[in-house]
Amino acid sequence: MEMTSEIELAARPAAVAAQPPEGLQAVMLARVLDEIDHGLILVDLGGRILHTNQPARSELATAQALCERDGVLQGSNDSRQRKIRQALRDAAGDVRAIVDIDDHDGQPLSLAFIPMATRPDGRIDAVLVMCSKRQNCASLTMQMFARANRLTRAEQQVLRQLCDGHRAEEIAGLQGIRVSTVRTHIKSVREKTGSNSVREIVHRLARMPQVVSGHGVPAALHD
Repeated sequence: MEMTSEIELAARPAAVAAQPPEGLQAVMLARVLDEIDHGLILVDLGGRILHTNQPARSELATAQALCERDGVLQGSNDSRQRKIRQALRDAAGDVRAIVDIDDHDGQPLSLAFIPMATRPDGRIDAVLVMCSKRQNCASLTMQMFARANRLTRAEQQVLRQLCDGHRAEEIAGLQGIRVSTVRTHIKSVREKTGSNSVREIVHRLARMPQVVSGHGVPAALHD
């Protein structure tokens, strides 16, 4: 019998032996997708939902702009539904599309329709629908950033509203506190994060990985 040398064994890719079972691969992929801040909905060409990640499930549950009826992705009114149907027809022809719709409150939601070919012949048989983000920074990313920089709850709340585009005066009105108090929190956040301006902090947060599912995130911040 021919023996395999140690050199030959060492040369083999380690990933071949380390492949997880097929069922575990599916579970791992689903968990990975749940950590992405954009809603992801995989549908067939008729709009039947094949998979959703956590942000997409949250979006569908509100039924504000999108909804699920009998397992099919649909717009929450006729106008939205027509746009979705047209985008699915375009995707069937291997054409990508961006669709802008709004919810019941007039808040914009953009959807990217991305054709997917899973067959050996390259024929389009599924569409990935990617939703725009509802917030500039995911809540858990904000929490982790606040924890790493030892921000208080009050400072974190002010920072959240700054990321949402509010000015100090607006934040004071929303929270029912003095503008001077808001500015004190902003100054403290800048000092703790080593930032020169609010814009710099907001840009730093926007560039960070946006985490949404909360698996294993430490609990509360200190006051």
